[in-house]
Amino acid sequence: MQSVLEKIKSIPGKCILEHELSLSSISNIYLGILNDIQAVIRLDFSAASRLAIDRQHEVNLLKDISHLDLAPKVLYSDFSAGILIWEYIPGAQLPVASKQFNAETLYQLGSTLYSLHSHPIPKNSVDIFSDSMLLYQSLLDGTSEKSLFNKALDLYRELLRDGTNKVLSHNDLHQGNLLWNQKYYFLDWEYAGMNHPCFDIASIVKSLQLNQSQINEMSLGYKFSNKLFHRDKLHQWIEFVDYLDEIWKISVAKIS
Repeated sequence: MQSVLEKIKSIPGKCILEHELSLSSISNIYLGILNDIQAVIRLDFSAASRLAIDRQHEVNLLKDISHLDLAPKVLYSDFSAGILIWEYIPGAQLPVASKQFNAETLYQLGSTLYSLHSHPIPKNSVDIFSDSMLLYQSLLDGTSEKSLFNKALDLYRELLRDGTNKVLSHNDLHQGNLLWNQKYYFLDWEYAGMNHPCFDIASIVKSLQLNQSQINEMSLGYKFSNKLFHRDKLHQWIEFVDYLDEIWKISVAKIS
């Protein structure tokens, strides 16, 4: 495996690591500079290749939606070396359970999500979510783990029976991936692909701990689609998100 220094040296031009932003068993993420541009630099570990993640698909998708201006611009990628660099966007993470969310910012959050969900799913798009579910199923082979996965899968299949068409989804919209700087930006697109729109909505509601009034404000930006923001429906989707969070943690631990 290449060291961090070796990977940095392989990048064309001048690349400087300033400080570490996050470290996980999947990747190491740094704030740095690439050719005089402030950048975020992600260096994958070998565990990333064993997850159902397609880095080429991630970059292709970001390029396809670049005109929406809701994601960072990709500056450089080398999939064989596990390197992805995107332009740094200054901003602030959203607070959890905050009474400071006003109607305008919640409306904008709903509107930004709607702009993603209403964008056509790119041709030849990889179904990362389904691929991930298949991987998790193969990894959770213990008795208790298998039971957990089956509960999640049964609930997911039940939720999909409402007839709602799948949309282009981010699939990982927790607090850390929501950035505010006069508008909203969504970060970390490695799991993006087609899914039921309520998965993203429920992920936001759960992570930010939005109350019903705040959920209603967000729904206004989402073109008044009250069907997708119904309290009982979101409660079921949040239950599925809880299942999936636990399944993901177990899966990553096994792969690592």
